[in-house]
This record gives sequence, C-alpha cells and structure tokens, in this order.
Amino acid sequence: MALVVIIFVGAILLTLTGASLLFSSLDLKATSTMKDGTIAFQVADTGIHHALAVIPSGDTFPYSSTTEVVPSTVHPSITGFSYSVTAINVNGGTQAILTSTAQGPNGTRKVVVAYVSRGNFGLGATSLPGSTAPSTETTFSGTAFSINGNDNCNAAPAVPGIVVTDPVLATEITNSTTSDGGLASNQINLVTGAGGIPSVTTIQPLSQTVSQIADAYLNLSHTDLSGGQYSGNGNWGTSGSPRITRITGNADIQGTIEGYGVLIVDGALGVQGNFTFHGLVIARGDVQVQITGNAGIYGSLMIGGSTEPDPDYELDVRGNAHIRFDSCALAAANGWVPLPKAAKLVAWQEKLT
Repeated sequence: MALVVIIFVGAILLTLTGASLLFSSLDLKATSTMKDGTIAFQVADTGIHHALAVIPSGDTFPYSSTTEVVPSTVHPSITGFSYSVTAINVNGGTQAILTSTAQGPNGTRKVVVAYVSRGNFGLGATSLPGSTAPSTETTFSGTAFSINGNDNCNAAPAVPGIVVTDPVLATEITNSTTSDGGLASNQINLVTGAGGIPSVTTIQPLSQTVSQIADAYLNLSHTDLSGGQYSGNGNWGTSGSPRITRITGNADIQGTIEGYGVLIVDGALGVQGNFTFHGLVIARGDVQVQITGNAGIYGSLMIGGSTEPDPDYELDVRGNAHIRFDSCALAAANGWVPLPKAAKLVAWQEKLT
C-alpha cells in the first residue's frame, strides 16, 4: 500500500511539475509574441510617417483607387521587420486613408490606418522644384540678404527657406563651397526656417510643374505687361485689390515698384531697385532671377527649372534683398488657384485583423 501511495503521489507531483513547465513556456511565448506585436505596431507607424514624406505636395490627393505609396521596405534599424503603405481617396480627394502594414518574425503582423488631409503650404520662401544640380546655378553674395521661411504674419507654421527636389542641388547649396554656388560659411545663418540652419530641404516633386501652376493663374483674368526695363514708380496690384500680373519677357526692375497678388515672369527677372511684392512670384522658362538692391518678396518665390545646360545664373541673391514666407500675402493666390500643400496627419488607429 505504501509503495502504491508513493507511486501515486510521485505521479501527481511529476504531472504538476510538467504542467508548471508547460505554462511557463506558454508565458514566455506570450511575452515574446506581445513584444513582437508592440515592435510591429511601431514599425507600422513608421510606415505612415514614411508615406507622409513621399506624398507630393498638391491641392488634393490623386488616389482614385487603392494605390501603393510605399512598397515593402525593410525597417532601417529593427532587424526582421518591414512595412508597406497603400492609399485611397475619400471626400472627393480632399482627404486620403493610408494603410500601413508591418510584418515581423513568426508571422507577426500589425496594421495602422491613418487619415490625412492637406495642411501647410508645400512651398518654401524660395522654391526650385524640378531644378537639377547640373543645370542650376546659384549665387549668394554678401551678408546683408536673407531668405526666411518663418511666417511673416505668424498665422502658419514655418516652411523651409529654400526647397528643392534634387538632393544633389541641396548639397551644393549647403556644403559651404562657393565654387559650386553654395552658401559661404558666413552666409549659412542667413537662410532660416523649418528644418534647421541653413534651412534648405529636399521635397518630393510637386504634382504640377511650375509652368502648369503659372498657366492655371493665366487662365483667369490677368494683366499683361511687356518685357523690358522698369525704371519709374508703379503699382502691380494693391493690398485691397491684388491682381495677377504677367510680364511677357525679361524684366529689369530698377525703379520703385510695389505689387500684390501673383507676378509671373516669362523670362529673366532682374531686380536692382526698390521692389516689394506681397504674394506669389513665379519665374519660368529659361529663367534667371537676380535679386539685389532693396528688393523684398513677402510670400513665396517659385522658379521653374532651366533647360540650359549651363545658365549664367538661375538664382542670384545679393545686396539688401529679402525673401520672406508670408501665408497672409499668399491668401489671394491660394484663393484664385489652390497652392500646393503638404500632406498632414489628421488621425490614426490600429486596425484589428
């Protein structure tokens, strides 16, 4: 009887010990699964922010059907995890839904859904969308000029001082080597705004070219002026009555001119006099923009890419010239034709699958 009891008790103890070990293993597996799930959730959130960075600035979203925005991408610092992002329009294209799917070890999978809309202007104080380093010359002279992306009327977040779509061009501007048109070391702090000092940022190509944006304004009522030298006094629109003005050729401004609204120059723009413009200035074609003297642009300057292999200059800023982002000054331009705007995160949540 004693032997039977001992064997019975031993069997019970062995069973309890085995069960305890089994439950301990399950706890470890559950903990590992929870850890992988938490990491995958963070990776999926990374995918949302990656998508926000690559969606081109525009007025609406172009996703009429489910579109791959970010292909399957290995996370740069978390081994074994990847993400991909798709998008689809809602509300007539004024908003989009992003779906970020993260994959991890042992079949780990997390999905995050985000709602995005158009937010701040997708421009800089100065924008060179489409301009490439081989065909672009930049010149910065002296230490009295400024290019400032902080909103002059304090109504919108700061934008970069200069935005480009070619990272090589951004490097040329910021590498403190004046031989390739870059900012000198004592000029770095003259270009300010979002993204640090110097405030030069590479963005995705705009959904429209500079010329297409200009044509949209020219489809509206506008005033045409002939190219040439402007040495007297003049007004190209007023604060109470802004207008769309086009100069059909090269413009050499040597007098005292003030304007409001949109100015489109179909040629080279040279400013040496007292020129102040509040709004959007667009220079397109085989353009060269030289801003010197007491010139001030409050709003945004947009320059179309030159087709010349080696232009004399495409952007030349010197003297007491100031280019300052101003969201209030851009209100009229945005009212006539919606300006490109960056994608903005509105809300997000985990999608339970």
